[in-house]
Amino acid sequence: MESTVVLTTVGGPWLGEQLAALAVQTRPPTQLVLVNNGPAGAVDDLVERWRPELPGLELVEDTAMKVCGFARNVGAARARHPGLLFIDDDDVVDPGYVEAMSRGLDDYEMTAARIDVEQLNRPGLSQRWGRMQTDAPMDYHDFLPWVIGGALGVRTETFHQVGGFDTDYLVAEDTDFCWRVQLHGSAKIGFVPEARMAYRLRGDMRPAFRQARKWAFWDVALYKHYRSVGRPEPGNQLRALLRWGRPLLVLLKARNREDVVVAARLMGGALGRVQGSIRHRCLFL
Repeated sequence: MESTVVLTTVGGPWLGEQLAALAVQTRPPTQLVLVNNGPAGAVDDLVERWRPELPGLELVEDTAMKVCGFARNVGAARARHPGLLFIDDDDVVDPGYVEAMSRGLDDYEMTAARIDVEQLNRPGLSQRWGRMQTDAPMDYHDFLPWVIGGALGVRTETFHQVGGFDTDYLVAEDTDFCWRVQLHGSAKIGFVPEARMAYRLRGDMRPAFRQARKWAFWDVALYKHYRSVGRPEPGNQLRALLRWGRPLLVLLKARNREDVVVAARLMGGALGRVQGSIRHRCLFL
């Protein structure tokens, strides 16, 4: 089916790489909505540079809420086609991405692209990051599967039936969205291995720590919201202790930059669960 591509940005340094990748698609997007959720005018020059190569490009600026889910909703509201493909500004799509994901929506209400963590990242980091939607949708919550928001396709009708992304979630809005779609009906997620997305990891200590802390913090909110419909309780206290011990062990044995980044990511996840448990008044360690 024909799909609208929704690309969200805050004016980051890698947007040009994603626009260049979209300009060489085997099936160019006839509608590409670029939502600038950052400083006004931050991407104007770049848009004008790429507009001749991307005639379907539409720029929207909206900072009423500086939340990823809000920006995606703004883009989806402009969609003219029956399919929606959400992508982020710091990743890079393969030439056949739009065609493969759009074709997948002919058979499934939601589609998941194949994530590649090798292309844009240092080998020592990508090999230790864990599975990232490389051969199936994400499933590490021991509940329903879900799709990383920057590699997600969904039918426009389905998107609006569930009200789009919940803007109360600063992160994990993609997990919440996919779960609501599945609980709303009998939708299944179709994995599309032909649609490859080169995914950029947080390669420095502080960004890796902050990202992991936010993910863990909002994972507590997800648990609190979905435990009544079957999301399992967290593991025992031994597992919680191991969650704190592992980053310390990695840090003590650190021999290179990648070790420090991995330790920071693990520590951020442990701290985020504690902070989330306090903020959401729900023990989830």
